[in-house]
Amino acid sequence: MKNSNETTSIMVVGVGGQGVLTASEIIAQACLHEGFNVKKSEVHGMAQRGGSVVSHVRFSPAGQVAAPLPAPGQVDLLVGFELVEMLRALIWLRAGGSAVANMLLRPPPLAAEDSVPSAEDCINQIRQHAGQMVMVDGEEIARCVGNLRTVNTAVVGPAAALLPISDDSWQDAVTQVVPEGTAQVNWQAFQLSRARTVE
Repeated sequence: MKNSNETTSIMVVGVGGQGVLTASEIIAQACLHEGFNVKKSEVHGMAQRGGSVVSHVRFSPAGQVAAPLPAPGQVDLLVGFELVEMLRALIWLRAGGSAVANMLLRPPPLAAEDSVPSAEDCINQIRQHAGQMVMVDGEEIARCVGNLRTVNTAVVGPAAALLPISDDSWQDAVTQVVPEGTAQVNWQAFQLSRARTVE
C-alpha cells in the first residue's frame, strides 16, 4: 500500500446479497476511526436480483481525497466476493496492486454455461495481474463461527494485513456497522479469516 499522504483506492465487488456494501462501510469506518480522510461511493445496479455490486473507498492519512472514484488502472486493493466479478474489475486494479479473493464462483443467472470461466481460470488470471493475491473461503469461515451472515466480515479480514489501520479501529468499525447483537461473532470471523488466508 501507499505511504505518506497519498490516496489509497480500494474497490469492493460482488453480487447482490453478499454483503458488499456492508464490507465497504466497515473499511470506510475503520479509516475514519484511524483519523484518515475518506470518500466512498457505491453502484447498486441489479443488487436485488443477484447482479453486480461495486463500492469504492478512497482514503488518505493526511492529504485530501480529491474524488470518490479512481480512474481505471488506479485501484490499489481489489476485494472480491465472487471470482467472475473480480475478473470484470481487473481493469481497475493497477499493475502490481493487491487482491483479496473470496473463493466463490457464482455466474450471473443468465450466463451461458460455456461462457463462464472455471474458478481455477479466474484465480490464475487475477494472480497474473495482481502483484499480491490473498485468497479466503468466506463461507467456510462463516460456518466455523456458526453464523453464515458473517461472510462479509470474513472477506474483509485479510484486507486488514494490507492496510495501515489498527486492530482497535477495525474492531470499532465492525461493532458500529454490523447488526446489533452480532459484533462479537463478526469480529471472530474477521480475526479467523485474517489468520487463515492463503497467498
